[in-house]
Amino acid sequence: MGHNNLYDSYLSPLNYSGTTLSFTRIGERHSGRGGRNAFVTLFDLNGTSATNPAGNGTALDIELQMDAGWRRRLTAWQWSVGAMGALHLGGTYNQRNGNNPAQARAVVDVAFSGALVHPFTLWGRRWVWRSQLEVPLLGLMFTPNYGQSYYEIFSLGHTDRNVVPTTPFSAPSLRFLSTVSIPLRRACITLGYKADIRQSSVNRLERHAWNHTFVIGYSRLVQFLPR
Repeated sequence: MGHNNLYDSYLSPLNYSGTTLSFTRIGERHSGRGGRNAFVTLFDLNGTSATNPAGNGTALDIELQMDAGWRRRLTAWQWSVGAMGALHLGGTYNQRNGNNPAQARAVVDVAFSGALVHPFTLWGRRWVWRSQLEVPLLGLMFTPNYGQSYYEIFSLGHTDRNVVPTTPFSAPSLRFLSTVSIPLRRACITLGYKADIRQSSVNRLERHAWNHTFVIGYSRLVQFLPR
């Protein structure tokens, strides 16, 4: 649970802000000598209800992200780096708009991925501090052009650069997650902070979603023994 600040120039010239709720699942499967290689998957779904500064308009936003990639551990402190491929789907609905009330989003990208995992002992138990960062580098984004309606795109077939490439210059974004896993018998309770910053400036349309959330979760280590 946390706070999201939304801006989408296709829908409104105003910033909208409000409460966001999200569900995140991260999986890692280690392989190679000493488990230095990790196949990483990430699923993230968040929804936001935001209002404008006057409090007389509401925007509803939903975002789905699915990532998969590899990281390789580099040092004893378990620094690891790699790459992730990601699919982002989402949309925003603005209740004050009559002509174009909604904006849909679809992005595929390749991101740099880095993580730091540091186990430590506290009160005789093994705790784990983990931080990870993903920064999109190259991708493709679906977007209407400036002044173009979805009716023109999908009903009339009037396309106009509706799939555009993205880079850190046109879509500077990042995801950062830092957690502490507290041992609880054979599992862990996880507490942490997540920042999901999505920004873009393409086709003369600008958007940002600055999502900051407090994370509470459950994590478990499962070991598969070789035959």
